[in-house]
Amino acid sequence: MGNPWKKAESVADLGNLMADWLEGRLGGRTPGYCDTRPDEETNHLILTLAALCRAGFVTTNSQPGVKPERGYDGRMWRQRAFVEGWIVDGALLALIRAAAKRAGMTAIAHGPSSRGGNWIPLTDADGEIQMAAGDYLGHRRVINSEWSGIGRHATNELRRSTYLELIDPVWGRDDRLWPALQQAIR
Repeated sequence: MGNPWKKAESVADLGNLMADWLEGRLGGRTPGYCDTRPDEETNHLILTLAALCRAGFVTTNSQPGVKPERGYDGRMWRQRAFVEGWIVDGALLALIRAAAKRAGMTAIAHGPSSRGGNWIPLTDADGEIQMAAGDYLGHRRVINSEWSGIGRHATNELRRSTYLELIDPVWGRDDRLWPALQQAIR
């Protein structure tokens, strides 16, 4: 069968492959998420994430909102609901941004020439930031680090795409972002 990612000719192909990976039909390490399977905490999000991927928003990282809870290390952990990924379709981008705005989400869109930005904490433990979004290294660097091994045509299309980050500003809330995204792609 070879490397299915290498055969991807478009962002749409990447979306279908990512959806198959999220749903467990495609094994191995995936570009984007850079893991062999989704984290267990995102199991309840897989249907939504796969639908987003098939609609044209190719997700590459996500997490549910988690209210403060004592972690494995004794510290208090919390997270904001978050998803990021790539969109080539301008109409879909507009629909998703509008839905996110209506739901009170923070949307950060990075175009091909974007650089920089401000960090927004996504996960912290006892107030110490463990994961953040918002600061952007640029398309070329992100594509080279996360999407190596994909087809040339898909790489070229990613370079012209928008990299979108959606963040629920409320710590621990997990019931706004996902329904808004589901509504946007109906």
